[in-house]
Amino acid sequence: MEISTVVYKHYLESGGVRKVAWFLIRKVLIRLLNDPACSLPIHGRVLRLPLSHPLPGYLKQFQFYDRLPQRISEYIHQSQGHLNCIDVGANIGDTIASFYKEDSDTFLAIEPHPKFSKLLAENWGWNKNVTTVSDFCSSRSKRGKFVIQERAGTASVGESRNGTEMSTRQLDEIVNDNPSAANANVLKIDTDGHDFEVIAGSERLLSRNVPVVLFECEAWENTNYVEDCLRTLKFLNQIGYNHFLLYDNFGNLMGKYALSDLSPFRNLLFYQLTGKFYYFDVLLMKDEDMFQFYRAEVDFFVGKMPTRSLQRTATTAAELEGPR
Repeated sequence: MEISTVVYKHYLESGGVRKVAWFLIRKVLIRLLNDPACSLPIHGRVLRLPLSHPLPGYLKQFQFYDRLPQRISEYIHQSQGHLNCIDVGANIGDTIASFYKEDSDTFLAIEPHPKFSKLLAENWGWNKNVTTVSDFCSSRSKRGKFVIQERAGTASVGESRNGTEMSTRQLDEIVNDNPSAANANVLKIDTDGHDFEVIAGSERLLSRNVPVVLFECEAWENTNYVEDCLRTLKFLNQIGYNHFLLYDNFGNLMGKYALSDLSPFRNLLFYQLTGKFYYFDVLLMKDEDMFQFYRAEVDFFVGKMPTRSLQRTATTAAELEGPR
């Protein structure tokens, strides 16, 4: 077993003073060995990831963190029988591990960061149902100079005069080159500040398929964040979505919101930008799926409440949903 894997496992399993000691050892190895890869179980599969990657710690600490894709996958399999997923910002392929349920499931995994793209290929390149590409998705296809900023296990790409020359591509164009993704019923986006641009470059796919869409609302360094976010949601409303579910960055359900009235969500964006809150996850579905999935989500979270007395006083899913 690699020393990096041993160190990360001990760090995760220890507590108190021992955890601090393993944290320091891990930190030293990251510096000395240039952040070596290790192998750890993620969502039931052993994946390769950088020693610095915080995901295993987040999964251990927060019971709902990054668990939503698994519940979406279960619903899709029950309602449609199979999953055809496009994962933009696939990182090391951890979300694929969460979504993957049946041998018939197919994935188009897109990751432009060379470090994560290499590990994505190691983790899933052997699988005939997973196609990996290293394109940089954006609202339009063009060439320019970009710099990749890595932070806490993720990476963001931004334009810079001193950057490396790269090409951006619309997701619609990438799908044209990968026909197996043309019938995608799930689109997951996590690009650290570029999710709105990815959606803008996916108009044909979204209008044609109206897939389940899961994306991240994070300001990163976007000075027009609120306007871009609201414009994106209005665009999604225009092409056939009417409601969305909102989750905080720990994976907790915050409620169902109407795309026809974004005032309540605008207030939450103010809370996000003025507090210590990092990001939202936004989930959109067709109306018939949204109704069923929302009820299942409310039941799921009520079932996780700590005491039965709290469960008895909780509002039921039907009461929250109201008349159809």
